[in-house]
Amino acid sequence: MKVVLMHGKDTDPTQKWYPWFAKEVKNFLMDFFAPALPDSSDPSIDKWIAELEKTNPDEDTILVGHSRGGVTILRWLEELPINRRVQKVILIGTNSGNSEKMIGTENSKGFFTKEGYDFKKIKLHCNNFVVLHSRDDEWVPFQAGEENAKGLNAKFLKFDNRGHFGKKVSTIPELLREIN
Repeated sequence: MKVVLMHGKDTDPTQKWYPWFAKEVKNFLMDFFAPALPDSSDPSIDKWIAELEKTNPDEDTILVGHSRGGVTILRWLEELPINRRVQKVILIGTNSGNSEKMIGTENSKGFFTKEGYDFKKIKLHCNNFVVLHSRDDEWVPFQAGEENAKGLNAKFLKFDNRGHFGKKVSTIPELLREIN
């Protein structure tokens, strides 16, 4: 079993709750990968998908995506050949795939489209989705979490005081329960 963490924009695997998560996953004796995604302040979907692909996700893989990292996972799943699957996908504070719902100053570079996500294609590659989103998220509207949870038929864990699961959040015990 392995866990792959795709971090968000403007950060890297050494920040936020990511080091805590890496340590906890390794305590479960699981393999853990958290690639340092390139150009995190101005990311491109193609480069981030290439980094995800290098981790070689398969049927024994749990993918965890925070914010833009979650978008990367969903875009990667949309493009997979029919015979590839992953065990589980956990999205934390993940954006809607719809460009019309994004903040005007955000770059897209392939992350967002006018059509949004193709949930039907995504669900061909995984049957087990979990969405964690906080109502007080200052970067990604709660409605994006609702949209993702509905489209993926996901378990939806709702919070009131976690913001964007950023610098003020050092642990996410609920995430560990979903891994274990």
